[in-house]
Amino acid sequence: MILFRQVIVNKEKSALVIDNSPDNYSVFDARYINTKTEVTNHFNFASNIQVSSNFGKITSELEYRKLFEDNRQINLRFYAGTFLYNKTQSDFFSFSLDRPSDYLFDYNYLGRSESTGFFSQQYIIAEGGFKSKIATPYANRWITSFNASYSIWNWIEVYGDIGLIKNQGVKPKFVFDSGIRMNLVTDYFELYFPIYSNNGWEVAQNNYNEKIRFIVTFSPKTLINLFNRKWF
Repeated sequence: MILFRQVIVNKEKSALVIDNSPDNYSVFDARYINTKTEVTNHFNFASNIQVSSNFGKITSELEYRKLFEDNRQINLRFYAGTFLYNKTQSDFFSFSLDRPSDYLFDYNYLGRSESTGFFSQQYIIAEGGFKSKIATPYANRWITSFNASYSIWNWIEVYGDIGLIKNQGVKPKFVFDSGIRMNLVTDYFELYFPIYSNNGWEVAQNNYNEKIRFIVTFSPKTLINLFNRKWF
């Protein structure tokens, strides 16, 4: 599938909500998506080009899932992106490790502008795909990441993420995280418990409950897809 669109965003300022993102912007978005789904195998490849007056970027994403005969599952995902040019003064359009800004309004955020609290812990499988909140969460030059998980018992899985992020004026930084994934219903209801990452042993740190990430879906249209998809 090939998709072309022009996303135009005009915002009205509010005295009640503090929003540091650009007031108005326009982005041309071109995408190519190739998906092949079977009962035990799922493959998805997506490539994307975005162009605006202040930035241009290109990204690629490869995703593979396999369900084995013993009901164990392996999930692999690779993501890479680079700026063609970047004249922005903030990280609003930068690549994100764990929580994209969603300037094209593609994702179903429960709390779109939340930076703390329960809704800020929602996990979206996009861009870097990290579960831990690393100290350097953005990349304004380029990013590569690899996400993997594997079943160890029923719906309990171990996961790990590794990546490299490059920001202007500094050397590339290696980032990683790992933990336990409660894959109750893939893509619809999941919990992530970080264990070890660039932050150290997260399970031994204060306010661990604030580090737990979740995926939950309330959209009727998305829930209907749960019963239609072939690979589940």
